[in-house]
Parts: sequence; C-alpha cells; structure tokens
Amino acid sequence: MPTACQAPRPAHLQRRQPCNLNGWVQGFTLLEALVVLALLGTLLTLAAPSLTGLRQSHQMQSQGEQLLASLMLARSEALRRQQRVTVCVRGAGDVCAGEGSWAQGWLVFVDGNDNAMLDATEVVVQSHAAVPSFWKFYGNSTVNRYVSYGPLGRSQTITGAFQAGTLTLCRPGQSSVMEVVVNAVGKPRLQTVALKAGEAC
Repeated sequence: MPTACQAPRPAHLQRRQPCNLNGWVQGFTLLEALVVLALLGTLLTLAAPSLTGLRQSHQMQSQGEQLLASLMLARSEALRRQQRVTVCVRGAGDVCAGEGSWAQGWLVFVDGNDNAMLDATEVVVQSHAAVPSFWKFYGNSTVNRYVSYGPLGRSQTITGAFQAGTLTLCRPGQSSVMEVVVNAVGKPRLQTVALKAGEAC
C-alpha cells in the first residue's frame, strides 16, 4: 500500500520522495513494471534476427579476409624467395588434402618441387584452421585444391599454365556470398555478391 508523505523536516535532513496531488509517494506499480518488461522483451525479440544477420555478415567478411591475406602472403613470399609458394586445402595431419574443400582450412608452404603438395622437407609458412562447420568454402575447378605462385608472383598451375579462379564462402540461408577472386596474374581480391532469387549457397 502506498505510504503517505512524511511531515516536513529541517532542510538539511530532507530526503523525501516527491508526492503527487493526493499526498502519496509516486512510483510504479507491479503491473506497470511487468508491462514495461513485456514491451522490452518484444522489442528485443524483433531486433534479434537483424543482429544475427549482421553478425553472420561480419563472420563471413572475416573468413574471406583471412584467405585473402594468406594468398597475398604466398604471393609476396614467392617474390621474396624467388621460388614457388603454394596455398593448398589442408588435410588431416597437416598435409595438402586430396579431397574436400577450403572449409577444412589451408596451408601456405614453400613448394620446392613444384608439385602443389606439401612434402616432408618443405617449409610451412602459415597454417590456418578449419572454418566453422556451418560455412561452405569451395573453389571452382581451377582453384578447388590449391593456388600457387611462381617466382615472378604470378599464379600458375603445376604445369606452368596461368591460374585464375573464384573461391566462394557462404552459409545456407543467406542472401549473399563472399568471393575471393584470383585474376590471371594472381592478384586476389574480395567481393560480396548477392544471390539471385532461387539461387542457393
């Protein structure tokens, strides 16, 4: 039950709560507090999907940037060492995988015998762990297992032909994908592509 306002006290002791016109202490009733909490809960529920989408978009950007950085590292190392440096899909036991996708992670290594496979005597420059399991990360036919840079910093296959292609990162249900595009001279770039109606990751 509301408490009546206290009688006036000396100024230096006054710490009274404000009174309304009826002389009762102002405040919220339990019912009012519950209504406010219910409204806040509804607003948070409505905001959650957009926040989730934003977080997923940032995660996709981050993973794409990490592969882009690894490709740029491989290219610069090939120029610096004047030797082929390869980025390959990582398999179990830190070797280049014969199957699977870029979602398994990747290795950057000095490819001394130009075969795009990590041998026991070759130097690993960088090792990247697998991406979260709910992401798909795959390359088209020319870059589905490796991207390799020769001594001049150009991307090339193990036969010496130029190598270009697109690596795609996406999550089922999203409306866009992240692409790491390697052009004909090996320069990688990152781009976001919106999916058309009916297209799936």
